[in-house]
Amino acid sequence: MQDDTGQEALAIPSDPEASWTLAEWDRMWRPSMWLQAPPQPHRTHAWHVVAIVALTGYANVIANRALDDAWHILFNLGVLAVAVAVARHAGATWTSMGMRRDRIGRGLLYGGAIAGLVAIGVAVAVAIPATRDLFRDDRVIDASTEEVLFDAFIRIPIATAFYEEALFRGVLFGMFARHFAPLWAALMSSALFGLWHILPTIETLDTNPAGGLFVGIIGVALAALGTVAGTGAVGLAWTWLRLRANSIAAPWIVHVATNSVALLAALFVVRILD
Repeated sequence: MQDDTGQEALAIPSDPEASWTLAEWDRMWRPSMWLQAPPQPHRTHAWHVVAIVALTGYANVIANRALDDAWHILFNLGVLAVAVAVARHAGATWTSMGMRRDRIGRGLLYGGAIAGLVAIGVAVAVAIPATRDLFRDDRVIDASTEEVLFDAFIRIPIATAFYEEALFRGVLFGMFARHFAPLWAALMSSALFGLWHILPTIETLDTNPAGGLFVGIIGVALAALGTVAGTGAVGLAWTWLRLRANSIAAPWIVHVATNSVALLAALFVVRILD
């Protein structure tokens, strides 16, 4: 085993602040581990967690209501850097945040396999006339091809997928898992992930083809509830994937595939098929 610096580690935590050993992190995807309390439970550092959640909420409002799209990448990376710094100040390790260099390859392997299935599913949806209309997104119709390609290959992988995976499956899950059993840590970080998507969902109701189904206060409320439930469930699935690979690289590449492949499919439908 290796510790966070890449050196050989014993079966005990290499960092006295760590709650789990590397071997335990590698096994944490197994159901037998989900309700186990950390062998060395560490105090939660509540104010660190509150600071990260508050920062995330503030950034969410700014990004969706005030920030020009051109600044999203730098802004989100800056927010993430602060969140990681706060977590590190609280004693979180790179292992607990799913950011070990020696697990990136495994993360890309697991994530890549599922990303391939996502791409196949999107291709099938585009091929079926009944589901093809879902890809006629006003954001693609009103944008240039260059803008869509920039979003698909640069903005989404960095400012959306990496930012969210590093924050929710990395920093927040890692902070919670230092004190709680993995299942409770996953539920808490995934609930926050679901709540985080309320504002982006409301902002896109007017441009998404499915947005017409949700009108008025009741419609918006239903859309918000559905978003929390849906993205929260996705967050749980991606947390398991992060644990299976012991790396946020796995859910990151699936997240990229889910968003970018759908956007490229919309571009194909709007520019080629229409």
